[in-house]
Amino acid sequence: MDSRWLGMGASCLMIMIWLSVYGFPVDVAMAAWVVLAATIQTVGGYMLGAYVNKLRRMAYHDSLTGVLVNRRFIDKLEHEVQLAKRNQYPVTLLFIDLDNFKDFNDRHGHIKGDQLLCQFADLLQVNVRRQDAVGRWGGEEFVVLLPQTETKVGLSVGERIQKQARSLLSGVTVSIGVASYPLHAASAKELTEKADALMYEAKKKKDCMLAATN
Repeated sequence: MDSRWLGMGASCLMIMIWLSVYGFPVDVAMAAWVVLAATIQTVGGYMLGAYVNKLRRMAYHDSLTGVLVNRRFIDKLEHEVQLAKRNQYPVTLLFIDLDNFKDFNDRHGHIKGDQLLCQFADLLQVNVRRQDAVGRWGGEEFVVLLPQTETKVGLSVGERIQKQARSLLSGVTVSIGVASYPLHAASAKELTEKADALMYEAKKKKDCMLAATN
Protein backbone atom coordinates (compact mmCIF):
# COMPACT_ATOMS: atom_id res chain seq x y z
CA MET A 1 0.00 0.00 0.00
CA ASP A 2 1.28 3.49 -0.87
CA SER A 3 2.72 5.20 2.23
CA ARG A 4 1.08 8.48 1.19
CA TRP A 5 -2.38 6.99 1.66
CA LEU A 6 -1.40 5.39 4.95
CA GLY A 7 -0.14 8.75 6.15
CA MET A 8 -3.38 10.49 5.21
CA GLY A 9 -5.44 7.87 7.02
CA ALA A 10 -3.20 7.98 10.08
CA SER A 11 -3.63 11.75 10.31
CA CYS A 12 -7.28 11.26 11.27
CA LEU A 13 -6.24 9.03 14.15
CA MET A 14 -3.69 11.63 15.25
CA ILE A 15 -6.46 14.22 15.50
CA MET A 16 -8.33 12.03 17.96
CA ILE A 17 -5.19 11.47 20.04
CA TRP A 18 -4.35 15.19 20.05
CA LEU A 19 -7.84 16.13 21.22
CA SER A 20 -7.67 13.57 24.00
CA VAL A 21 -4.22 14.66 25.22
CA TYR A 22 -5.26 18.30 25.46
CA GLY A 23 -8.39 17.57 27.43
CA PHE A 24 -11.04 17.93 24.79
CA PRO A 25 -14.15 15.79 25.37
CA VAL A 26 -13.52 13.00 22.93
CA ASP A 27 -16.30 10.50 23.54
CA VAL A 28 -16.68 7.06 22.04
CA ALA A 29 -18.88 8.33 19.23
CA MET A 30 -16.30 10.87 18.08
CA ALA A 31 -13.57 8.26 18.30
CA ALA A 32 -15.63 5.90 16.19
CA TRP A 33 -16.20 8.58 13.56
CA VAL A 34 -12.51 9.42 13.40
CA VAL A 35 -11.55 5.75 13.05
CA LEU A 36 -14.19 5.31 10.35
CA ALA A 37 -12.92 8.38 8.50
CA ALA A 38 -9.35 7.11 8.70
CA THR A 39 -10.40 3.70 7.37
CA ILE A 40 -12.41 5.16 4.49
CA GLN A 41 -9.61 7.53 3.55
CA THR A 42 -6.95 4.82 3.67
CA VAL A 43 -8.95 2.20 1.75
CA GLY A 44 -10.27 4.77 -0.71
CA GLY A 45 -6.78 6.11 -1.31
CA TYR A 46 -5.42 2.63 -1.89
CA MET A 47 -8.22 1.83 -4.35
CA LEU A 48 -7.64 5.09 -6.21
CA GLY A 49 -3.90 4.42 -6.40
CA ALA A 50 -4.51 0.90 -7.71
CA TYR A 51 -6.95 2.25 -10.31
CA VAL A 52 -4.47 4.89 -11.47
CA ASN A 53 -1.76 2.22 -11.81
CA LYS A 54 -4.15 0.07 -13.84
CA LEU A 55 -4.96 2.97 -16.18
CA ARG A 56 -1.26 3.72 -16.58
CA ARG A 57 -0.54 0.11 -17.52
CA MET A 58 -3.41 0.10 -20.01
CA ALA A 59 -2.07 3.28 -21.60
CA TYR A 60 1.50 2.00 -21.83
CA HIS A 61 1.03 -1.68 -22.69
CA ASP A 62 -0.64 -3.51 -25.55
CA SER A 63 -3.89 -5.06 -24.31
CA LEU A 64 -3.27 -8.34 -26.17
CA THR A 65 0.43 -9.08 -25.77
CA GLY A 66 1.40 -6.99 -22.74
CA VAL A 67 4.41 -5.38 -24.44
CA LEU A 68 4.75 -1.61 -24.89
CA VAL A 69 2.38 0.16 -27.24
CA ASN A 70 3.76 2.06 -30.22
CA ARG A 71 3.65 5.55 -28.66
CA ARG A 72 5.20 4.49 -25.38
CA PHE A 73 7.96 2.60 -27.20
CA ILE A 74 8.78 5.69 -29.28
CA ASP A 75 9.02 7.78 -26.10
CA LYS A 76 11.40 5.25 -24.59
CA LEU A 77 13.47 5.07 -27.77
CA GLU A 78 13.83 8.85 -27.93
CA HIS A 79 14.82 8.93 -24.27
CA GLU A 80 17.43 6.20 -24.73
CA VAL A 81 18.93 7.91 -27.78
CA GLN A 82 19.26 11.13 -25.78
CA LEU A 83 21.02 9.22 -23.00
CA ALA A 84 23.26 7.53 -25.55
CA LYS A 85 24.17 10.89 -27.06
CA ARG A 86 25.03 12.30 -23.64
CA ASN A 87 27.00 9.26 -22.48
CA GLN A 88 28.40 8.26 -25.88
CA TYR A 89 27.27 4.66 -26.17
CA PRO A 90 25.42 2.79 -28.95
CA VAL A 91 21.75 1.85 -29.11
CA THR A 92 20.52 -0.90 -31.41
CA LEU A 93 16.99 -1.28 -32.72
CA LEU A 94 15.39 -4.43 -34.16
CA PHE A 95 12.28 -4.23 -36.33
CA ILE A 96 10.62 -7.65 -36.55
CA ASP A 97 7.79 -8.94 -38.72
CA LEU A 98 6.05 -12.32 -38.58
CA ASP A 99 6.24 -13.88 -42.05
CA ASN A 100 3.08 -15.56 -43.39
CA PHE A 101 1.03 -14.38 -40.43
CA LYS A 102 -1.96 -13.51 -42.63
CA ASP A 103 -1.92 -17.04 -44.07
CA PHE A 104 -1.76 -18.45 -40.54
CA ASN A 105 -4.79 -16.36 -39.56
CA ASP A 106 -6.71 -17.51 -42.64
CA ARG A 107 -5.97 -21.17 -41.91
CA HIS A 108 -6.41 -21.23 -38.14
CA GLY A 109 -8.62 -18.25 -37.32
CA HIS A 110 -8.08 -15.03 -35.40
CA ILE A 111 -8.16 -16.62 -31.95
CA LYS A 112 -5.19 -18.82 -32.83
CA GLY A 113 -3.59 -15.81 -34.49
CA ASP A 114 -3.89 -13.79 -31.28
CA GLN A 115 -2.43 -16.68 -29.31
CA LEU A 116 0.52 -16.79 -31.71
CA LEU A 117 1.13 -13.05 -31.25
CA CYS A 118 1.14 -13.49 -27.48
CA GLN A 119 3.48 -16.47 -27.76
CA PHE A 120 5.88 -14.47 -29.90
CA ALA A 121 5.74 -11.47 -27.55
CA ASP A 122 6.69 -13.81 -24.69
CA LEU A 123 9.53 -15.21 -26.80
CA LEU A 124 10.88 -11.71 -27.35
CA GLN A 125 10.72 -10.78 -23.69
CA VAL A 126 12.66 -13.81 -22.49
CA ASN A 127 15.42 -12.99 -24.97
CA VAL A 128 16.14 -9.46 -23.75
CA ARG A 129 17.67 -7.93 -20.64
CA ARG A 130 15.85 -5.94 -17.98
CA GLN A 131 17.10 -2.63 -19.42
CA ASP A 132 15.88 -3.53 -22.93
CA ALA A 133 12.37 -2.89 -24.22
CA VAL A 134 9.91 -4.80 -26.39
CA GLY A 135 7.02 -3.14 -28.18
CA ARG A 136 4.26 -3.94 -30.63
CA TRP A 137 4.59 -1.57 -33.55
CA GLY A 138 1.30 -2.64 -35.09
CA GLY A 139 -0.38 -5.81 -36.35
CA GLU A 140 2.28 -8.52 -36.52
CA GLU A 141 5.21 -6.09 -36.33
CA PHE A 142 7.29 -5.88 -33.16
CA VAL A 143 10.29 -3.82 -32.07
CA VAL A 144 13.15 -4.48 -29.67
CA LEU A 145 15.26 -1.71 -28.16
CA LEU A 146 18.76 -2.64 -26.97
CA PRO A 147 20.52 0.21 -25.11
CA GLN A 148 24.31 0.13 -24.79
CA THR A 149 24.43 -2.49 -27.54
CA GLU A 150 26.42 -2.57 -30.77
CA THR A 151 25.06 -3.88 -34.07
CA LYS A 152 26.97 -7.16 -33.81
CA VAL A 153 25.33 -8.00 -30.50
CA GLY A 154 21.96 -6.96 -31.87
CA LEU A 155 22.44 -9.42 -34.74
CA SER A 156 23.15 -12.18 -32.23
CA VAL A 157 19.91 -11.38 -30.42
CA GLY A 158 18.08 -11.43 -33.75
CA GLU A 159 19.56 -14.79 -34.70
CA ARG A 160 18.46 -16.25 -31.38
CA ILE A 161 14.94 -14.93 -31.90
CA GLN A 162 14.78 -16.38 -35.41
CA LYS A 163 16.04 -19.77 -34.27
CA GLN A 164 13.48 -20.02 -31.48
CA ALA A 165 10.69 -18.79 -33.75
CA ARG A 166 11.42 -21.58 -36.24
CA SER A 167 11.06 -24.22 -33.56
CA LEU A 168 8.21 -22.73 -31.51
CA LEU A 169 5.90 -21.00 -33.99
CA SER A 170 3.69 -23.12 -36.23
CA GLY A 171 5.04 -22.54 -39.73
CA VAL A 172 5.66 -18.84 -39.08
CA THR A 173 9.14 -17.35 -39.40
CA VAL A 174 10.39 -13.83 -38.69
CA SER A 175 12.18 -11.21 -40.75
CA ILE A 176 14.30 -8.60 -38.99
CA GLY A 177 15.85 -5.23 -39.76
CA VAL A 178 18.72 -4.05 -37.54
CA ALA A 179 20.21 -0.58 -37.20
CA SER A 180 22.22 1.25 -34.54
CA TYR A 181 22.67 4.76 -33.21
CA PRO A 182 24.96 6.61 -33.90
CA LEU A 183 26.58 4.34 -36.50
CA HIS A 184 23.62 4.27 -38.89
CA ALA A 185 21.40 7.13 -37.73
CA ALA A 186 21.72 10.51 -36.05
CA SER A 187 18.33 10.50 -34.29
CA ALA A 188 15.63 8.20 -32.97
CA LYS A 189 13.48 9.00 -36.02
CA GLU A 190 16.25 8.09 -38.46
CA LEU A 191 17.00 4.93 -36.51
CA THR A 192 13.36 3.89 -36.72
CA GLU A 193 13.15 4.58 -40.45
CA LYS A 194 16.38 2.70 -41.15
CA ALA A 195 15.46 -0.44 -39.20
CA ASP A 196 11.91 -0.40 -40.60
CA ALA A 197 13.14 -0.19 -44.21
CA LEU A 198 15.60 -3.03 -43.64
CA MET A 199 12.85 -5.19 -42.20
CA TYR A 200 10.71 -4.72 -45.30
CA GLU A 201 13.65 -5.70 -47.50
CA ALA A 202 14.27 -8.77 -45.35
CA LYS A 203 10.59 -9.69 -45.52
CA LYS A 204 10.81 -10.05 -49.31
CA LYS A 205 13.11 -13.05 -48.74
CA LYS A 206 11.34 -14.28 -45.58
CA ASP A 207 13.12 -15.70 -42.54
CA CYS A 208 15.85 -13.18 -43.23
CA MET A 209 17.73 -10.55 -41.23
CA LEU A 210 19.40 -7.47 -42.69
CA ALA A 211 21.61 -4.98 -40.87
CA ALA A 212 22.48 -1.43 -41.89
CA THR A 213 25.93 -1.03 -43.40
CA ASN A 214 26.41 2.75 -43.37
